[in-house]
Amino acid sequence: MEGWWLVGLALGLPWLVSAIWLRLSWGEAPAGIWPLTVGYSYILGSLAVTLLLRSQAALGFTPNVVAPLSIIGSLAMAGGWLAWRRGKSGLNFGRVESGWRQQPLWQQILFVMLLAWLGWRLAGLALEIWWRPLYPWDAWTTWTVRPKVWAELGRLAPFVDPPRWLADPKGAFYTIEAWTYPATVPLLVLWPTLAFGGWNETAANLPWFGAALGLGFGFYGQARLWGATPMAALIFTWLLLSLPMLDTHVALAGYADLWMTVVFSLAALAFFQWVRGGDRRQGFLALLLAAACPLIKLEGTVWLVLFVPALVVIWLRGLRLWLLGTLIVVLGAVWWSMGGVSFAVPGLGEFQLRPDLIKIPYLGQFNLVYRGTWGPVIKNFLVLANWHLLWYLGLAAAVAVIPALYTERWRRIMAVFVGSCLSMLFVLFFLTDAQRWAEEYTSINRVFLHCVPALLFWIMTVFIPAGGETPQAVSRKAVKASTATEQPFV
Repeated sequence: MEGWWLVGLALGLPWLVSAIWLRLSWGEAPAGIWPLTVGYSYILGSLAVTLLLRSQAALGFTPNVVAPLSIIGSLAMAGGWLAWRRGKSGLNFGRVESGWRQQPLWQQILFVMLLAWLGWRLAGLALEIWWRPLYPWDAWTTWTVRPKVWAELGRLAPFVDPPRWLADPKGAFYTIEAWTYPATVPLLVLWPTLAFGGWNETAANLPWFGAALGLGFGFYGQARLWGATPMAALIFTWLLLSLPMLDTHVALAGYADLWMTVVFSLAALAFFQWVRGGDRRQGFLALLLAAACPLIKLEGTVWLVLFVPALVVIWLRGLRLWLLGTLIVVLGAVWWSMGGVSFAVPGLGEFQLRPDLIKIPYLGQFNLVYRGTWGPVIKNFLVLANWHLLWYLGLAAAVAVIPALYTERWRRIMAVFVGSCLSMLFVLFFLTDAQRWAEEYTSINRVFLHCVPALLFWIMTVFIPAGGETPQAVSRKAVKASTATEQPFV
């Protein structure tokens, strides 16, 4: 049992440290801040651990948990001391006006029942992870090969392309088909096995359960900060965590898609909050997690780029936005008439952007031609049980949001973001060879999974009005109050 205590410490201490510092960054205690802190801090703490392991290897040290845990423990003590000092100065860190007492009795009962249902479901997923040995095919071939080799060797042996591996007479290199994939997910797998003292598949799979918890808490916290009541926030969190496709990726731990889903979606949720309220803390969270997307999977770069159209709409307004749109159309027409462009980037390779072909190093080559096969897509989303009734709810939200697009600018910006995600997926599954993934009922669902929590949160914002005052409004009131002159007594 000693190894498991250390595994718990290795997974829990980064979570705690990240929670302390994230909570300190907020100061005040709005409703939803504690669930948000619990959810986001697990993901941020886990990503920070991978950076520590990379630094350890770069300095030539054997990968172990002692040095990273020492650094993390120091940060915990510093954060705890700072929280104690701020608490003594009167800053409220703990008590939050949750709105629980204001709910009718029937809502309180339903809340408890839904919470128990979620707890039961999560307990079942935890047992699946605890009992089931490593199962998914991609885990065998891609994501856990490297951490198992590293755990057995006691060093981060490099994985290279097959020709270089064959040319190595000393056997210092290793290879797999996906040798170019980022090392973040393998390092997430390696970390608890280092704490256990050797390769253990249960320990290796535990971070997937933590990712699911992080997503659930983060989603609920952001929903409460948006202005949803506890009941409404929990209903949408229950809708998210009961999705069969999401639960499958938790139970069958080993695919990187769950991590891609959590990192991108939590970034998108923070981005939505920043778009509506201008909260810089939310903007910083969005920036951190969006920047981490390429570290999870190669296609994470594409998900990162999808923030750009919405940012352009934020930064440009009126005539400048129309001029930019016109310029893009003109450049697109020129690009089409020239037959595309090809260029090489030193260290990366050749890029080809043509009307019939997109070739990007490491991402792959995609032949572009319209493949109008809607049948498998409709069946996957609207007939089969992969998503319950999510896409019907999405269609209803798309219709319901139309009137508000004309009155609220932040809704237009969020619609641009959601539209960018869906447009990218349309190009992927209708204009490239990835159409066969839909026809074979394989990757289409797990690729869509990456943006589903963000899509569900957007659906929530359509049906639940934003509550509370934005930071800008509060700031304007404070400035107005501070500059007001008092009438003298006469």
